[in-house]
Amino acid sequence: MKKQLCPICESGFLHSEYELTEVEHQGIKGTIKSYYSVCDGCGCEQANATDARQNKRAMIAFKKQVQGLLTGAEVRKLRKQWQLNQREAARVFGGGPVAFSKYEADDVMQSDAMDKLLRLAAEIPAVMERLKSLSGQAF
Repeated sequence: MKKQLCPICESGFLHSEYELTEVEHQGIKGTIKSYYSVCDGCGCEQANATDARQNKRAMIAFKKQVQGLLTGAEVRKLRKQWQLNQREAARVFGGGPVAFSKYEADDVMQSDAMDKLLRLAAEIPAVMERLKSLSGQAF
């Protein structure tokens, strides 16, 4: 991985760090890792784009947990169990061509309806087969 030059002092390099941060969603408190970068030259702390993306994903994963939704890892496991790639899964379940990429990476939360549909298809194989046939795709 290429070292990133500090945009503040322009002589030091940024190193990724994290701290545990207390968060709250729907009245439930929890702790997530909050990422930031520290310059080895001037010591300034900042959140770059990568840090911000990791922080967003950690918060969305926490929200999924609080709301009882499947985690990104669980969605990925189901999709692989069904032997579908992300694009095929989106055709079967809806949500757009990159929906499963976003669900699995915890970039977005799937709707309650999508979560229920995924669970139903996992629980009842005939539901999955019917969804595949309704998609009009050959798998």
